[in-house]
Amino acid sequence: MKFWDTGEETNTETFDYEVMKKKFIDNLNYLKTMSVEEQTLYKKWIEWNGDLVTNMKRLPVLQQHYDSLWKPTDIMNKELTISEINSLEPYVEIVDENPKEATRWTEIRKLIHTMEFQANPGRNVKCYVKDRVTGKILGQICLGSDITALGVRDQFIGWTKEDKFEKGKLNNTTIATTIVSTQPFGYNFLGGKLIAALATAPEIRNYWKQKYDNVLIGVGTTSLYGIHSQYNGIPHFKTLGESKGKISTKPDDFVYDPWHQWLKENRSEWYSKNITQERERNGANMGYERNGPVSGIKQKIIQAIYKELGIKSDAYDHGFQRGVYFAQMYENGNQFLCSKIEEKDLVLKEKFEKGTEYTMKWWKDKAVKRYEKLYEEGKIKPEVLFYINAIGLTWEQMKEMYLKEVGR
Repeated sequence: MKFWDTGEETNTETFDYEVMKKKFIDNLNYLKTMSVEEQTLYKKWIEWNGDLVTNMKRLPVLQQHYDSLWKPTDIMNKELTISEINSLEPYVEIVDENPKEATRWTEIRKLIHTMEFQANPGRNVKCYVKDRVTGKILGQICLGSDITALGVRDQFIGWTKEDKFEKGKLNNTTIATTIVSTQPFGYNFLGGKLIAALATAPEIRNYWKQKYDNVLIGVGTTSLYGIHSQYNGIPHFKTLGESKGKISTKPDDFVYDPWHQWLKENRSEWYSKNITQERERNGANMGYERNGPVSGIKQKIIQAIYKELGIKSDAYDHGFQRGVYFAQMYENGNQFLCSKIEEKDLVLKEKFEKGTEYTMKWWKDKAVKRYEKLYEEGKIKPEVLFYINAIGLTWEQMKEMYLKEVGR
């Protein structure tokens, strides 16, 4: 594996403590110099260039995904484009769990989203949003096991640790780890708002109940760039505030992985104890096997490496505050989540009962108005955001080509 900035080889068979300590700290210092937008793009660059040989071999297959994306016939033809928007019939398609379909979904996700993709442990529901008329992809959704602690959300619900863990109510909410629209659909037609709204679709609620035997009460998500985001103004979601931003910056894998392995081998007692604790906590309360993946351990491992290297625990907190949003789908959902009523007493809100019908009535008018405004102001962006051209770029080339797209 390459040390990105120097071209220096990292020998994974030998571990020089002082050399690896310097590389770890140098990497964190490098990441600390970046804005949230630049760091987001940097992780995307590594996603496509960290295993360059494999991605180059996959190029023909990756390129084929381009044709599966929805695009207006001629975005500068106003009458035709408005007609095409009004003709759209979006629907949620839940992805088959077989490896081939999961791989295809992941590849498309990496190609159309600025943020790197990391599969979350535990529950995982991947979806496409497609147009029923053309069969083309409008966006993607991924829902996973909810975050165990999120201050403004827990305050909004009135949650206690007993509710979340001992009574298992964390199984009744989910975190949307991916909500992404294809481009130019997103920017020009408020496509991101549509995809977000459809994360609450009845198809998803029904699938969650069928697969996990838990009623899905609420869908949460966080924005990449603070409180001003695509989630504002969506009637399905309530803005709860911002996260504290007190999460340790994740170093690049080429420095993190060797230290992770070093902890396993040289601090085995600590490692085994903490892994076991997380598996017990997550396995018991998140509905998956106790020997399965661990959601909270990565931050603990990073903090353990910090302690080993004499780094203050908050020295590299990324400080990037995320907007926090929550779609509470039941009139009395918070009462259920706080164990005050039973499932049979739940009352679904009208907008979520109507589902896609309500969403489309709300979205289409706004989409057309957004397009017309951009058209009159000469601000239409016709480009298709598709990261296949990132493969083989240097970091400087990546910034020049794509940095302006981050946060679009």
